[in-house]
Amino acid sequence: MDQNNPPSNLGPVRGFLTQVFAKLRRSSAAGRAPVEDRAALGQWGEDLAARELRRRGYEVIERNQRVGRGEVDLVARQGRTVVLVEVKTRRSGAFGEAREAISTTKARRLVALGRRYAQASGATDWRIDVVAIDVAADGSYTVDVIENAVAD
Repeated sequence: MDQNNPPSNLGPVRGFLTQVFAKLRRSSAAGRAPVEDRAALGQWGEDLAARELRRRGYEVIERNQRVGRGEVDLVARQGRTVVLVEVKTRRSGAFGEAREAISTTKARRLVALGRRYAQASGATDWRIDVVAIDVAADGSYTVDVIENAVAD
């Protein structure tokens, strides 16, 4: 039996098995990072970050939100606080860890984006968090949520 598709002669059980096999494919695909394709890695990282934030009780309300000339990866809410989230996904090795990717210049840009977003949305209680995802060569990964990572 092909592990990706159940046999066609199963009648009414086929639909159920098709769902089970599809779920298995999704969960195994989510388990490892796409280490070769940079764009796919970034999208995978944002998806993983959104799942991790939800697991921690955040409500993710927007993705890839344009603010002026910039973009906020994720906008979430934790209680009454609006949280602007920068997602950094890095392959382990050459360029250091993901958490090291927030330079002083990037921090200033994030604060400026945060101020513009807060002004446009009327948010009075907001902060900037960073989700740092480091991916090993075998596709395994670690996720670190850094609350209030960039101060206003």
